[in-house]
Amino acid sequence: MCICKPSRIIRDLQSREGVADPHTQALEASVGNLEESGGVWAMEDSMPTLLEDFNGLEAMFAAETADAEALEPCMLAEAKHQPDWPHWEKAIEEELATLKKAGTWRLENAPPRANIISLKWVLKAKKDAAGNIACYKAHLVAQGFSQIGGVDYNDTYTPVAKLASMCAVIAMANRLGMEMHQINIKGAYLNGELNDNKVLYMQHPPGYKAPDAGTHVLCLVKTLYRLKQSGCRWYQKLSSVFHSLGFKQCAVDQAMYFWVVVHKGKLTIIVMHVDDCTITATTVSLIKELKAGLSKHFEVTDLGELHWMLGIKVKHDRLGCMVHLLQQAYIDAILCRYHLSDLKPLSTPIDHQVCLSLDQAPASAAEYAMMCDVPYCEAVGALN
Repeated sequence: MCICKPSRIIRDLQSREGVADPHTQALEASVGNLEESGGVWAMEDSMPTLLEDFNGLEAMFAAETADAEALEPCMLAEAKHQPDWPHWEKAIEEELATLKKAGTWRLENAPPRANIISLKWVLKAKKDAAGNIACYKAHLVAQGFSQIGGVDYNDTYTPVAKLASMCAVIAMANRLGMEMHQINIKGAYLNGELNDNKVLYMQHPPGYKAPDAGTHVLCLVKTLYRLKQSGCRWYQKLSSVFHSLGFKQCAVDQAMYFWVVVHKGKLTIIVMHVDDCTITATTVSLIKELKAGLSKHFEVTDLGELHWMLGIKVKHDRLGCMVHLLQQAYIDAILCRYHLSDLKPLSTPIDHQVCLSLDQAPASAAEYAMMCDVPYCEAVGALN
């Protein structure tokens, strides 16, 4: 059996020679528990070594960093064994009630050789600006990979507002002293309407088949989450509602709509991002009118003044005429995911005297496998 020992560079990193900062702590943590590597590593002279004949080496290279928080179950069976199952169960019941109220499907016998699309539950814990769990969400989603292109769907585009557009609207509203509110449209994708020439058949919700269903399957009338065409159908539905309310589409951002009466100084702007909408208007009464108009078509949740937008906390300082955009919760999540919560902040991110070169890059299979557990690229990418 051949054993590859760590190179001098790896040993220097482990002994913290020539590198000053906490990066070596992450490296030590990655090889600290050798038993979790499934017998890949062995100890020789108090140093970790890689067994070259390990058959799972390629799989180890492709392994992804697990979510450190692990709050959201991947499957329904997993959720049932968690202590917060009553919250998930309530969220599932609310989702089924919403689907039934919207008339999303009807029971039918599928024709022979029809493509029956499968379903699954997606459970999400939504957090507030402080990073605490605000509510539990359950979505019944289609497994779109089981759809057939050209038969079950055609268009799949879904325009959403650009972050730059949102920031520009907030800056303009702050400069002109406009009001800023936000709303959430419950079950957004469930409001999309399918074309008459597209008939989709689906299985029953996992674990929640109706007692009287028999051999019938679900024939969709409206879209579901993760259908290939759901985003497109929802965007078309919402656009038609905005146009019926007198709004015009922005020429540079298809997910931004405005209503203006120049001689009266009235202006209302709405920026949409799937089911979250940011509303800006010259008066509160205009915002109330828009909310009332949308409530005639959808189930709207009024979230009050703008305070949370795409994971960014919005803090409005009216006295100072300033708006602060904070991402503290996102930063804390990154630190927690990469096990850096206990590190002390530094004014200089890295010692300017440290010279990085290709000579320090992994050269052997053992070095590559060892550095695979140090998610440096993922951490840098999370900052963009």
